[in-house]
Amino acid sequence: MNYEELLETRDARQTNKVRLPYGYFYKRLIDGKYSNFVEFHDELSDNIAFNECIRKQCEALSQIKNKYQLRFTPNEGDDGIYAVAVEPGNYLTIEQLLNDSPAIVAKGDFMESVVSDLVNLTTELHQQGIQYLCFSPNNVLARKSDNTVRLLLHGSFFLPLKSQEEMFDGVEDYVAPEVMAEGKADDRSDVYSLAKFIDYLYASSGLPFELKQVIKKATSENPEDRYASVQDLYKAMKNRRNIRRTGTIAAVALAIALIVVGLFFEMLPNTEPVEFVKPVEEPVEESLLDDGFDPLTELGPDADSATIAKAIQDYMMNDSDRVDEKKMREFQAKAEQIFRKQYTKAADVILSKIYNNERMNNNEKNFKATSEEVMKELVQKQRELAANSALSDETAQRIASEIIEQLTEKKKAELSKKSNLGFQNDNQE
Repeated sequence: MNYEELLETRDARQTNKVRLPYGYFYKRLIDGKYSNFVEFHDELSDNIAFNECIRKQCEALSQIKNKYQLRFTPNEGDDGIYAVAVEPGNYLTIEQLLNDSPAIVAKGDFMESVVSDLVNLTTELHQQGIQYLCFSPNNVLARKSDNTVRLLLHGSFFLPLKSQEEMFDGVEDYVAPEVMAEGKADDRSDVYSLAKFIDYLYASSGLPFELKQVIKKATSENPEDRYASVQDLYKAMKNRRNIRRTGTIAAVALAIALIVVGLFFEMLPNTEPVEFVKPVEEPVEESLLDDGFDPLTELGPDADSATIAKAIQDYMMNDSDRVDEKKMREFQAKAEQIFRKQYTKAADVILSKIYNNERMNNNEKNFKATSEEVMKELVQKQRELAANSALSDETAQRIASEIIEQLTEKKKAELSKKSNLGFQNDNQE
């Protein structure tokens, strides 16, 4: 299978059935137009209580005007409701989205917008006494045009069923324990499930350290130990991020300064070695830390990097408010430039492992497996170079995403060009 055939196969697959916890989501061609449907599992559609739950939910959700809530209409047959017709649009599950484009998690504000949109919609639903209960990757949809999230059927309407196992088959890890064990739920049940979903979003890059305690509390077995609402969960996440950002800004500034100063002295021309007597090291005088002292200029060109580093550290610890913002930006720009150059070179080599004629002729399963390995290698290289360049995770992810997208498009174009040339040569022969 060549690259063009692989793309055609992927596009064709999007009209096939996609498994949801309670059924299958698919498109059907009717009068020349594709319509969205969810076909329920037989054990659910044959259940009279389930049919009644669908009717009540359809009526209740008609009052919800939030654009992130999908509308639907029940399709009834002789044996009851076997499917629902979903409003028009091109949708896919979050699981599909991340499988097809794993680098999207590092793009702009994707993570922030997904979480904030879900929190806002869930808060509105909670005010109506409705809980979603299962934020699993294959139960949260996204609109393909802009990757904004959509929710469909809400679990709290199905609590009257005798067992929740048929409703949440295969996604039990994303459902709060009290729902599965007792069939009971409240707003804290959604706190649990949403936290599990957030943990999934960070699966490729790793959950940030400052969020680990937040997620741990939100997924406590005892509902009383969790956050009271999804808004409280969201606020806790933002507060932890702000605390970390404030606490590390001085350390980042110092690290960037040391790297730039070190590179400067590395680039100086080598001089002939001469014999000399090493002077006794003297500590930097406290008087040097008076207002107006600039450690990068006033120590002179003869000072070694260790002395400069020590002076900068003392300077910043003495009064962090006096750090020159202009120099900070210069250091940041230089560090980003170094990271961009090194990561471009490394990513080009890594991406060549899948974007070549040999890999393009592999079957879909092998191609996907290789792609996952390559993405892990790209993330690992990003972390390694970011640490060496003293860049924050957010900045490194942004730059890495831009580079990966540029290189991917470039390699696709090159492969397409080679494929066309090969086709022309075959015709001439």
